[in-house]
Parts: sequence; structure tokens; C-alpha cells
Amino acid sequence: ERLRWLDSGICAQQPSHSFFPGGQQLPLCSRNTGIYLGFFVTMLALIATGRGKAQKLPHWPVIVALLVGVLAMAIDGFNSLYLDLGLPHLYQPHNLLRLATGLAMGLALAAITLPILNYLFWRESNERRSIESWSGLLLLLPGLVLSFFAVASQSWIILYPIALLSTAGLLSVVSSINLMIIVAVSKRDQAFERYREIVPFFSLALLLAIGELLALAQLKFMVLQALGMSGM
Repeated sequence: ERLRWLDSGICAQQPSHSFFPGGQQLPLCSRNTGIYLGFFVTMLALIATGRGKAQKLPHWPVIVALLVGVLAMAIDGFNSLYLDLGLPHLYQPHNLLRLATGLAMGLALAAITLPILNYLFWRESNERRSIESWSGLLLLLPGLVLSFFAVASQSWIILYPIALLSTAGLLSVVSSINLMIIVAVSKRDQAFERYREIVPFFSLALLLAIGELLALAQLKFMVLQALGMSGM
């Protein structure tokens, strides 16, 4: 319930759009679960494979493939929106499609965001790419496939792992934005040499992210309450 409240400011959390492992609704809808779980799992995989400080984007063919995943999520999202609005739509939406396209979006977001963050933070240049080749892209897929089937199983065993990991992904995204702003304002861009030097900045960014999400959740609650929809 606390995770659902924390995440509620950025997610509609519609029951019909959500998974219920063990009968409990995940804190994020199926698409957002895919996005932020995919982001976090991909980031962990990139760090584990030695690309944690990579400063170059993937080659253009790989970027195009990643953008195809982003486009698939956009098409599926608009298709779902059109159905909700009673407008003509291409096909019947499904939570598994929302989850799959969200995971594709999370993969693209991590692969493109990581080099940008590293270029901003680190003094020493690193010529590695976040995804070096097609084989490098394939190495990232098992974690996403495992995530897909774990969520799709809706087993009670994965309730807390998925809830925590997807929320960690959301906090990572918001914290990364905060961190870029903090580093830019403090004029410490390209000034870091070791991870421990950036820990205080990231800690502040994380605290701000938690505060921002809580503020958005409270704002959403107040708006819905004012509209007489808080019980919905």
C-alpha cells in the first residue's frame, strides 16, 4: 500500500490495466511496471557487463531498433487510450502487450540515458558504448524476458520483488533527472573520478525524488477529492 501511494502521483493505477500477483495490485500499472522494471534491470545488466561508465551511445542501427520498441509502446498506448475514450482503435488492448512494450521502452531509456549521464559526470573519457553490437543487445534480453514471464505469472512469490524493483526503477529515473540538475547547478559536471564522490549528490537527488513523488501523490489525491472522485 505504501508503494502504491508513492507511485500514485505518476500512474493512474487502473485495476483493469494492472497485474495482481497473489491477488494484490502492483504499485504501477502494467505499462509503467514494464518501463521502470525494464529500465532498472537493463541498468543493472549494463553495470554488471562493465558498461557502467560507458559514454557513447549505441551505433545507429541499434538505436533504430531501440526506437522501434519505443514506437511500439507509443502505438499500443494510443490504441489503449482510443479504446478508453470510445474512439476507433486498431486492436483489443491487453496487459501483456502493455508490459512487453513497456519493457522495450525501459531498455531503450536505459541504453540511451546511461551514456548521457556518464558524459556529464565523469572527468575521464570512456569510449565504450552502452550497447556495443547486436550481440550486446541480445545479452540484455534474458533479463527482460525473465521479467516479462515473472510479472505475467502473477505468482505471489514475485509480488514484493517486482513491486520493489519497478519502484526502484521509477526512483532511479526521477533521481537521474534531479542529479543532472544538481550537478549542473553546482558546476560539477565532468568533475567526478570515483563513485564515492558522487554518492552525496545522488543521495540528495534520491531524497528529492521521494519528496517529489510523495508531493505528486498528495496533489493527485487532493484533485480527485475536489472532483469527488477520491473513492474511485
